[in-house]
Amino acid sequence: MSYVQNTDADRAAMLKAIGADSIDALMAPIPPDCRFPGDLDVEPALTEDELVRHMKQLADRNVAVDDRPGFLGAGAYRHFCPSLVDSLVARTEYWTAYTPYQPEASQGTLRTILEWQTMMCRLTGMEVANASLYDGATAVVEAVLMAMRLKRGCETVVVSRGLHPDARGCLTTYCRSLGATLVEVDLVDGRTPAEAIAAAAGEGTAAVAIQSPNFFGAIEDVSALAEATHAAGALCVVATDPVSLSLLEAPGKLGADMVCGEATGMGNPPWFGGPGVGYLCGRMEHVRQMPARIAGETVDGHGNRAVVLTFQTREQHIRRTKATSNICTSQQLMALRATIWMSLLGKQGFVELGEVNLSRAHDAVQRITALDGWELAFPDAPYFNEFTLRTPLPAAEVNRRLLLDHDIIGGFDVARLPQCSGLASDNDLADDHLLVLAVTDVNSKDEVERLVAALEAMR
Repeated sequence: MSYVQNTDADRAAMLKAIGADSIDALMAPIPPDCRFPGDLDVEPALTEDELVRHMKQLADRNVAVDDRPGFLGAGAYRHFCPSLVDSLVARTEYWTAYTPYQPEASQGTLRTILEWQTMMCRLTGMEVANASLYDGATAVVEAVLMAMRLKRGCETVVVSRGLHPDARGCLTTYCRSLGATLVEVDLVDGRTPAEAIAAAAGEGTAAVAIQSPNFFGAIEDVSALAEATHAAGALCVVATDPVSLSLLEAPGKLGADMVCGEATGMGNPPWFGGPGVGYLCGRMEHVRQMPARIAGETVDGHGNRAVVLTFQTREQHIRRTKATSNICTSQQLMALRATIWMSLLGKQGFVELGEVNLSRAHDAVQRITALDGWELAFPDAPYFNEFTLRTPLPAAEVNRRLLLDHDIIGGFDVARLPQCSGLASDNDLADDHLLVLAVTDVNSKDEVERLVAALEAMR
């Protein structure tokens, strides 16, 4: 970190250049009743070496997933990332400006945006993708707002309770501000019933938002849910983890109108809390209502291949009040890492990654549910690499013992989400005995064995 101190001599030189005799003289134009009298009650300044030690002590209190086995997912997943990603992302070709306000001069950024868009379209089965958004939660919001613009006059949004709680929270805030109605649909046996969507959606519904695999790991019947959505005259928004599409059918081929979500797991570590890399894909007929930048190909005056910004539909400096979004930046560095990561894996490598995730998660479930008192919360729901367990002890206690007694980071305690009440009403399950675990390719067989042994020791 940069640590630049201002000495008394530095301050005196600056005051002399300004023409003030003292700090008090400099502040004299500020009315006395607007100034804080006396000294602030803050700790004295630290020297550089003291500050470095203090910051290191704070950092050492963190429990890092790289130092021990970790099975926490809940939207942020660990996958192997080749060291070549770090090497390539640091190349000077990608050292471009914060944002391409003069796009033709930013060919490095624009070319990677174009590759990102192409890859995300192929993964999701959609026709067009934009440059990245903030994170998965805001990507869902932008997809819903896009649907509301396309369905003008429709001010109801139907949301599955399997959608990530962060996305549901963001949608609640936006809908409240817009005066829109948000209707939530409960899960049955861990999945969203198509008949419940049909009952909740109707005339005046702009969008139905679902997630598959959902927050609890269950793979939804996207085709049936999209059919029920379209029967009500609404647009179907599907949030999904892109890595799951290594094996699952693309939502665009199952009837989704918009596909969105969080893509941090591709080439980025799970820095819980951000930064993220949201993505949004749609159909070409809806492209003018899609927020963010969209890059396209053309040729320059000499006939050479060139990339340009085809659309900037969100930019206030261009469209002002007609802008489709107030998001004014792009997580393009994280998207670049994801693009390089996908390129290094290749099509076959991506499929193999999915197969490893699937097999290791199912192996873990088979071994855990063989223990007394441990069972799948939703045994009839298919899953990819994340699943919900019914625990013999409160999930919070399970996580506490895993960390303190076995140095293992456990899963997500559903009881932390009071808005999930009613989730298990048809399953006679208590929220505080539900634990969401994620097992990915970075969880070795030895780590899974350690987890199983630790759970077996809990009586």
